[in-house]
Amino acid sequence: MHKKQTDRVTSNGNRIVGSTAVVLIVCLVAYRFMHRGGLPAIQNGSTKAGGQTYIPSLALLKRGNPALKEVALTIDDGPHPKYVPKILRVLREDQTHATFFVVGKKVLEHPEFVRQMLADGHNVGNHSMTHPRFITLSPDDVRKEIAGCAQAVFKATGTKMTLVRPPGLRYTSDILKIDKEMHYITVEENIAVGDFIVVGDFSWYPNSPTYPKHVADIQRNVFKQLKNGAIIVLHDMPATADALDNIIKGIHERGYTIVTIPEMLAHLPNPVVQP
Repeated sequence: MHKKQTDRVTSNGNRIVGSTAVVLIVCLVAYRFMHRGGLPAIQNGSTKAGGQTYIPSLALLKRGNPALKEVALTIDDGPHPKYVPKILRVLREDQTHATFFVVGKKVLEHPEFVRQMLADGHNVGNHSMTHPRFITLSPDDVRKEIAGCAQAVFKATGTKMTLVRPPGLRYTSDILKIDKEMHYITVEENIAVGDFIVVGDFSWYPNSPTYPKHVADIQRNVFKQLKNGAIIVLHDMPATADALDNIIKGIHERGYTIVTIPEMLAHLPNPVVQP
């Protein structure tokens, strides 16, 4: 009996010692992290920032004001000459403004569409020069991608952009620091609908029998995720162009206002007003 009791005490003691060691390790890691002054790598747009809307130290917009029933429409990867004309027409007819994150290479090919975006009252943001994943690049190459797009838009419009979205929203804390150093606010999203076309997938083109389902799915995916302060990411693609009118009408029917990213920043609990 005495031996069994001793064994039990020893086992419990081992568990206590093991638990204490884990706690000490966690505390040590936390201490080193706090005093190193940096953030761990951030992937897929996750900073584990909880309910934060804007992180000033990183110039990162996570979402809009949760107390306001407003959302932002953002449209990435253009301008595409086949689809952006309809997107712009729908926005104009619905008296709605969006924020376009454009690719510099496409801007050089079709500067007239970026000029039209600005003339219609939309905002234009930086989505890199050639659309690489920034996490695969050196810091200097990240800067070149951002600067190249900035130069393309400035050449086309005379406008300096203040917003950036890394392609695929793949970034690290170091990339966010580069964005901030170059005087950009990085814009996240919290409603994604998967409306981009994967190379070789022809089901997303209008002549495909599954195309109508894709158009319907885009609308449904937006509506089921709607919430105050949502940043909706769409893409300059055919199904998106065909879904956009119903998306806008459906958002309004559900009582939401659509704003641009600069407007959303100005409406935050601690407003961020850009020059």
